[in-house]
Amino acid sequence: LARKLPHYGKYSYLGFEGAEPANTVKGEWPASDSPLRADLRAPAERTAPPAPAAYPKRAALAALPPVFDPAALRAHVEWLAAPEREGRGIGSAGLAAAADYIAERFAQAGLRPGGEGGWFQEFSVEVGSRGKPRLARNVIGVLPGSDPAFAGQSVVVSAHYDHLGRDGRGVRITELGQVHPGADDNASGVAVLLELARAMAAHGRPPRTVVFAAFSGEEEGLQGSRHFVAHPPAGLPLAGLRAALNLDTVGRLGSQELNVLATGTASEWIHVFRGVAFTTGVPIRSIAGAAESSDQLSFIEKGIPAVQLFTQAHLDYHRPSDTPDKIDFGGLVKVAVVAQEALGYLVQRPGPLTVTLAAAPGAAAVGPRPGDATRRVTFGIVPDYAEGLGGVRAESVVPDSPAARAGIRGGDVITHLDGRPVASLGAFSEALKELEPGQIVPARVRRDALELELRVTLTER
Repeated sequence: LARKLPHYGKYSYLGFEGAEPANTVKGEWPASDSPLRADLRAPAERTAPPAPAAYPKRAALAALPPVFDPAALRAHVEWLAAPEREGRGIGSAGLAAAADYIAERFAQAGLRPGGEGGWFQEFSVEVGSRGKPRLARNVIGVLPGSDPAFAGQSVVVSAHYDHLGRDGRGVRITELGQVHPGADDNASGVAVLLELARAMAAHGRPPRTVVFAAFSGEEEGLQGSRHFVAHPPAGLPLAGLRAALNLDTVGRLGSQELNVLATGTASEWIHVFRGVAFTTGVPIRSIAGAAESSDQLSFIEKGIPAVQLFTQAHLDYHRPSDTPDKIDFGGLVKVAVVAQEALGYLVQRPGPLTVTLAAAPGAAAVGPRPGDATRRVTFGIVPDYAEGLGGVRAESVVPDSPAARAGIRGGDVITHLDGRPVASLGAFSEALKELEPGQIVPARVRRDALELELRVTLTER
């Protein structure tokens, strides 16, 4: 019934019968107390509208026990982002301990090891945080499917568990040596991954196999997920991988919409998440692009439709201030519920998604990603991920940053930088790679109906 209701219009009442169920009655009450109703008669001819009907408050027909516990999610985030983990940088003892922690939780949930002889896929990070190759490990758990018709097929749910440590790629030069806890990026996604694995395994085997993957090396250029797609788990070939659902930076939901990035990779994604929004009550915004924002890109490059769940950008991104006390754990529960609903659809869908890959490589990029090693400057905005704005909208501006000092404000849309049009985040990022610290560049900005040109003095990243 909950899945049928969203397809009906704005009726005052609906009645259903049977197990299907079939709609048997529907109608609308007259609007007597609507704020849009106006009595245009002369004052002497007006009559007082009837008082609005008062309806007794009714309790829900059933109260289901919560599937996801905010205390459990909090425990995962606080452990992963604790000072003892030192920011989970590549090659660090803290990152190794985090891998063991995740493997233990996968085992407790009842997953099967999906690595090479165990839980781990080992690989060498080509460029470590100081230019030296480092050993890294993906943690892979498998929940086997039960339907023989889906043999060799799988769906991947992923989250990266590495972060910047003290000196990883993306650390600002003024903050070298400081611990970057990475509570939102991405202890939050790992926490949802672990609780989703526990909840799904508790319900038995799904129709189609689910692979739970905790990737390392994401901050060094998506290296863990790229190793995974090159070496998928035994018995689950890449050709049978139907879709990937990536959880990255999902801890700051608050009252905002949950963003789903890269929905342009399959024509069904937007409808899937529209239905999930109806059934869960969680507002969702589908964004066709932003394919390069996280590990979903590794799957998209192989022709596999993949999306990322993401809450919102904030000033603590890649900063020592990304700490557990700022995580919205009630919001994490909502993210987990959305992920569970989407995954429930993917594991039982008979055929593959209709691949479109409109969010293929070259679409809007978010944050420092593959190839960003050449970027040397800081600009100072927290971007909005909305598309079709004809530029990059500043969700907010970093205090005392080059953008702030130039007079750029939250809500401004940057349309040109140094004479180059920047119609997307990808174009904006590419433009910044061409610039040098200390350089003064013109930025054309749209502010409401005004077109401004401001001069931005860039600083070292």
